[in-house]
Amino acid sequence: MHYAVIDIGSPKQGNLGWWVTGPFIEDGGTGPEQMMAALSEAVRTGPVVLGFEAPMYVPAKRDIKATIQQRPGEAGRPWSAGAGASVTAMALALVPAILDRIAAAVPGATAWQDWTRLPRSAGEILVFEAFVTTGVSDGHAEDAKLAAYAARSLLGEATVASALGQEPCMSTLGAALLHSGMSHDIGELRRQCLVVKLSKTRLQQLAGD
Repeated sequence: MHYAVIDIGSPKQGNLGWWVTGPFIEDGGTGPEQMMAALSEAVRTGPVVLGFEAPMYVPAKRDIKATIQQRPGEAGRPWSAGAGASVTAMALALVPAILDRIAAAVPGATAWQDWTRLPRSAGEILVFEAFVTTGVSDGHAEDAKLAAYAARSLLGEATVASALGQEPCMSTLGAALLHSGMSHDIGELRRQCLVVKLSKTRLQQLAGD
């Protein structure tokens, strides 16, 4: 199993960090083409757990006044304001582009958000959201590395729970899966992905491992 995380940011400014860790690849950086080559190879050679460090779903509440409020568990770092809003906007373009490239490089690849079903074979991808609350690393690639290690640790536990509370949502990640053709399940649009939330304490633990 390979675990990969992409820290969403501006590719031109060198802020698109990535890391892939697993039996055949241990690499990262900020170069988009190197990232795509590593991700495509990981998907070809075995199952992959792939995370994006950006809000991957937004609330879809019947209470219109509450729709742009923070998601349960964001703890003062709402998806709809400041840095959260900026990276959400970038992810709307970058995540579909990345998944489309993977789908083109690995024909027949499939992907989903249901974290109770781990990928088992080459060409299978479980996607999730990485939520880094307070960085302690020295760069975007390092943030991605720590998030990938955190996902590997979490998914190795007997019970796996998402870091954010359940609520009705519109999944931009689900939309990207449908756009890429790696899923044809329209239910992905309403499905919350796994959120792996890294606090400052957890980041420091991982950085020291």
